[in-house]
Amino acid sequence: MMSENLTVNRATLDYRAALKAITAAAEQAEALGVSVSIALVGRSGQPLAQLSLNDAPPQTSLLALRKARTSAGFKVPSNFFRDNNADDVHLLAALDTHPDLLMLGGGLPVILSGECVGAVGVSGASQAEDIACAEAALSMLGANAD
Repeated sequence: MMSENLTVNRATLDYRAALKAITAAAEQAEALGVSVSIALVGRSGQPLAQLSLNDAPPQTSLLALRKARTSAGFKVPSNFFRDNNADDVHLLAALDTHPDLLMLGGGLPVILSGECVGAVGVSGASQAEDIACAEAALSMLGANAD
């Protein structure tokens, strides 16, 4: 009888890294003069850390989480499907009906050594500013989004 290895070893983010990453995103938001909410999730979409800057609209905390979960689940930036499938109204309509997805810019996967270990989502400013804040989180982690 052959022995099977039933375990998988994977890189993972912990709360310490998540707190440092969302702090970097918050500092970028302050430098831009915007009030945002930030969420960082693990590969399964479970939140590791979340925060909202003072004066961030209360709705943005859930929007940031949805952007992060979109990126973690599909392993692409949250605006990927909208930007690359603008003419596929059926696909976009189907994705837009899912309560845990958000196809707007501001969510980026956290790729370390070629593996998606989670994602960051930012909401509350323009999409470009949200993305800039998410990129600051990735930079702090030494990660990229592709």
